[in-house]
Amino acid sequence: MQSRRILTLFVVALLICGPSAVSAASLITTRLAQDKPADITGKYEGLAKSAAIGEIPLKVEIKNEGGKLTGKIDTSQGALAITGGTYADGKLVMKFDAGGTEGTVTAKPMGDKIVGEFELGGQTGTIELKKVGATVATAPPTNPPPTAGGSAGSSTLEYECAADVDGQSLAFSMKLKVEGQTVTGETTSAMGTGTLKGTLIGDKLSFVLDAGGTAITMNAVLKDGKLTGEFEVPGQAKGKWEGKKK
Repeated sequence: MQSRRILTLFVVALLICGPSAVSAASLITTRLAQDKPADITGKYEGLAKSAAIGEIPLKVEIKNEGGKLTGKIDTSQGALAITGGTYADGKLVMKFDAGGTEGTVTAKPMGDKIVGEFELGGQTGTIELKKVGATVATAPPTNPPPTAGGSAGSSTLEYECAADVDGQSLAFSMKLKVEGQTVTGETTSAMGTGTLKGTLIGDKLSFVLDAGGTAITMNAVLKDGKLTGEFEVPGQAKGKWEGKKK
């Protein structure tokens, strides 16, 4: 029962993304991460950056077995073996061999990303990786969805919505601005407002809310003025939601 209450509060905070909710989401994310760590095993692509070396494209394979990490890091100069590392309490530490010089990556999983810092031979910088496979369709819609005013390339859509979390209904409203296939907008509830960004391709809506560095992904299908879909905080929480056009 206690974990259910924690999960409910977590989703409320993310849906509205209000100033007070951001700090609450941060605290609850930490609690949930301890109960159910993110799955970091997989393939990633990204960049390492520093003032000394500039930007270096990376392809990384990570295998997590009981909190112990193995894998490799591919760069334009060759492959670097991950010689050791740990993942615990939401924190990732990797050691890698760069031609006899040991490097270290210290980072945290954030949704489908790993974000942190690296150190190699006295040089430091930032690193950001994104899990391969989290793609967004880019094909043009064959039958564009109906708009709520404006031209075919720009329209505004408004919905009254509710998310279902363990049988509890969480109400919020949503205003979307559609330009081509790009969607921006905001969600509003009694606790505050939040911003969103995503796509509307054909009858499929996908967007992401970002609360204090925690990404919540929301997907839905638009049919007869009604949205029906699911939301997910990767590795932490899932649920269903729906919206009815105003």
